[in-house]
Amino acid sequence: MKEYILVIFTENQVGVLNRITACYLRRKINIESLKVSESSIRGISMFVVSAFIAEDIVDKLAGQIAKIVEVIDVACYTPDELITQEIALYKVSTKALGDGRVDMLSRQWNARLIELSPSFVVIEKTGAHEEINQMRSALEEQKALLDFTRSGSVVLHRESIEENLRCKIENG
Repeated sequence: MKEYILVIFTENQVGVLNRITACYLRRKINIESLKVSESSIRGISMFVVSAFIAEDIVDKLAGQIAKIVEVIDVACYTPDELITQEIALYKVSTKALGDGRVDMLSRQWNARLIELSPSFVVIEKTGAHEEINQMRSALEEQKALLDFTRSGSVVLHRESIEENLRCKIENG
């Protein structure tokens, strides 16, 4: 099994998320990451769903999702075929890190300090999935990580897809 990212463009309608995730559920596929946002075209939502799937299953899954009425387009990618980034927030103990180490840590990981209190700091890191994991592991090893959250993959296509998408919308 290999990681695949399905990028799905839909009409912004109630219940579409449920119908898309039901396709994964029926095939007993665990979703690793799911992000839904407005696309560059108003009224059109973009779903980015990441999962580890067998190659022969991913095409069947994409075909099943394409049959959902509100779906305009669905395409399957491997992570290296898209420009992907994640954002993570790390709540870090100032006691565990000690004085001056927070600033050093932020520079080492190319991260940004976004909140400071006497007992903790919140550090924001944007980067590839692996970078986010590496920073998390480093903080865990230092017993400094109090809390952690991350976004799903935020993606851009390497080629422009907007014109193709507009044609699909106009042609029904």
